[in-house]
This record gives sequence, C-alpha cells and structure tokens, in this order.
Amino acid sequence: MVRIAATLISGLAYGLLFPPFGLTALSWVVLVPLIAALRGVAAWRAGLLAALWGWVGTLGIIFWLVPTLHQHFEQALGFSVAFWLGFGATALSPYYAVALGAWAQLSRGLSPSARVALFAAAWVTAEYARVHLGFESPWTRLGDAHVASPRLRQIADLGGVYAVSFVVALVNAALAEVGMAWLRMRRGEAVAWKPSLAAASLAALVALAGIAYGATRTGDEEPEARSLRVAVVQGNVAPELRWRRVTSGRVIRKYAELTVRAARGPGPKPQLVVWPENAIQTSLEDPSYGEAVVRLAKRTPLLLGAPYSVATADGRRHYNTAHLIRPDGAIERYHKRRLLPFSETRPFGELASFGQRGDLDVSQYTPGAAPGVFSIDGEPVGVLICMEALYADLAREAVAEGARLIVNLSNDGWYRGHGGAEQHLAQVVFRAIETRTPVVRA
Repeated sequence: MVRIAATLISGLAYGLLFPPFGLTALSWVVLVPLIAALRGVAAWRAGLLAALWGWVGTLGIIFWLVPTLHQHFEQALGFSVAFWLGFGATALSPYYAVALGAWAQLSRGLSPSARVALFAAAWVTAEYARVHLGFESPWTRLGDAHVASPRLRQIADLGGVYAVSFVVALVNAALAEVGMAWLRMRRGEAVAWKPSLAAASLAALVALAGIAYGATRTGDEEPEARSLRVAVVQGNVAPELRWRRVTSGRVIRKYAELTVRAARGPGPKPQLVVWPENAIQTSLEDPSYGEAVVRLAKRTPLLLGAPYSVATADGRRHYNTAHLIRPDGAIERYHKRRLLPFSETRPFGELASFGQRGDLDVSQYTPGAAPGVFSIDGEPVGVLICMEALYADLAREAVAEGARLIVNLSNDGWYRGHGGAEQHLAQVVFRAIETRTPVVRA
C-alpha cells in the first residue's frame, strides 16, 4: 500500500506542473516518490505501478477534457467522463509501464550513478515512444513544464524537449537515491554515502551545465536574419458559430473587419496577415463568402484555415487546409498531416466519433502528404496546423525545406474548463527553441 500511495502522490503532483497550476519547481522532486516505489520490486510489478502513475498523471493534466466533450462536442456527461478515464489509461501508461518496468529489472546491482543515468534514459525513451507509437501523444512531457525556465529550456536546441526532460529526470533520480540512503540510515542500517553523493553530484553538474549553456543562448539572434511584418488576427469568435452556415457570415465579417483594421493601422503595412485554423468553415469556392475573403488579399497575402475538398473516384476527400491567398488571386494550400483522432478522424469507425458540430463540419478528414512552405516576399514560411506544432519532426522538416519562419494556425476555442489552451501554447514554444526559428501563432 505504501508503494501505491507513493505512486499516486507522484502522479497527482505531475499534473500540477502544467497550466493552470504551473508549479515548475515541483518538477525537480515530482518523480522521487515514484522512483522509491519502483525500487526493489519485480519488473512486472514496477510496470503496473508505472501504468498507475501514467493513468493518474494523465487524468490530472487533461481534466479539461470532460467539460470540453460535454459542452463543445455536446456529448453526454457520462460518456465524457468515461472517455476521459479510458483515454487516461492509454495515453501514457503503456509506455511508462514498459520503460520503467525494464529499468527496475536492469538497474539491479548497478551503482547509484549508473542507476540514475539509466532512469533518465528510460524516462526519455518512454516520452519518445509515446510521441511516435500508438495514438502518438506528445502532450505535456516533463521538459514542457520548463517553458517558464528561460535558461534550462534553451538546451532543447541540442536535443529537443527531451534534453530538458532528461536533465530533470536525472535530478529526480539522484534525489531519490540520496533520500532512500537517508531512510536506510534512519532505520539503523549501515549506509555507504559516497556512491549516493556521487550520483547527486553527477546530476547537479549536468543540470548546472545545461543552465550555463542556456545563459549563453538566451537572447541570441542571427545577425543576418531579415524581418517579415506579420499581422495576426484573432476574432475571439465562439467556435460553435463557425460550424453552422446560418451564423458563418458573422464570423467572416468579424475577421474581415479586423483584417482591414490591421492593414490600415499605424506603422508599416504588414507583409502577411494570418488567421487561425478553421477561421472560416465555408469553402473558399463558396460564392456566398469565398469571393469576399479572396478580395481581402488584394493588397496583402492572407494565410487562413478553411476546409478544402476534392472529388475522387471514391467520392469527395476533405482536408483541413491552410490557404495562402496572394494579391493576384492565386491560392497555395497546405493540408494538415497529423489529424486529431475522434474529432478529425474515426479510428474505430462511427462507434468512435464525436459527431458533427454543425452542418458545415465534416468530422472525417484526409491527411495531407507533403510539408507546406510558402514564399512571402522572398522569405520561406513553414506552416503547421494546430497540434502539428507539438511534433518536433514536422517543425524540423519545415526548416529543412528552407523555412525561416514557422506559422502555426490553431483553433483553441473549443477547449473548456481550465488549462487546455495554455498547455497547448506552452508546448509550442519549444518548436522555436529546437529549430532556432521564430514561430508566429494564430
């Protein structure tokens, strides 16, 4: 029972690292109870404890999912709670169960320093696996909690957000070693302090080296970088209005008004105007509204999120698309490649769909196949849509294609409760650091 209690405490505390709480300092000790619970047990038992930790930790982070499903997606409260509980059991648990179960087995007989380093490696392995396997869940890795640490977060340009996770996990494991040695001493056991203190010293040196590196990187700018003036338009429109044709005109008029104001405002004229993902839900080919939106780009290129569909032999394919409308009327497109399960895809068919949010909502989209990099006044601009910005490989791919600016079109209006939108934003910051490339987010 003591091990289960320690695991639960650690899992619940993990949720406090992220918005709306943001207790970043807690991250340095949040895993200590879990590590203590895993020490000295069989691999299968350690795996079960790690799975319990992942379940509780996930529930504490995404508690906003229940009001989101119930209010925005109009699902029954019972279904919303059941989905939250079920998703919590699959998002993190399998990965940490395998990685930390293996650590519990492999760390037997190792020195404290080796055990500490192996734990940090196992932790990062679990984080990497959950981004690339299964449902591909990059949400709130340990390093993401340090978005408010201006120096430590800079090491993400060496090893991604995983580098930050590694350092923080290393310190947690070292503190666990020291803490357990102290507990053994309190019980009257003979304790060799030198190995535990050596592990703590190793972790401290790595953390200080990371912070020192970050101090040299903070505020760095490429001297040859050119500027691109971007106007970001955020209409603060209730998302439900977008999905219904009867109210979609109000949404477009609001964005048009703000766009004209940005173009005519004080200061230099923008070279690019950016609207969010799903800023409009009517097609640009729709004669009722599409022509009016295209006319807005007569003077300044307009990048916005709107649906796009094409006819195929199997019917119509629908895409979540970023459209770049140029002053001459030409339109370039990027189709979202990483789609959100259950909302944009139906991984288990009709039995697992949140349904249509209005008569303009498709709820079943086709993923795109190629990165989107557009040229704006000679500057290559990469585009990522919504949660694509949580995937470092997509951001790196855009930069490899030449992008010197990343634009992230997102639709965070559907979050309900507290913390969801803030958690999303905090993670996107790391794409700028990892790629050493500015990010503009609408």
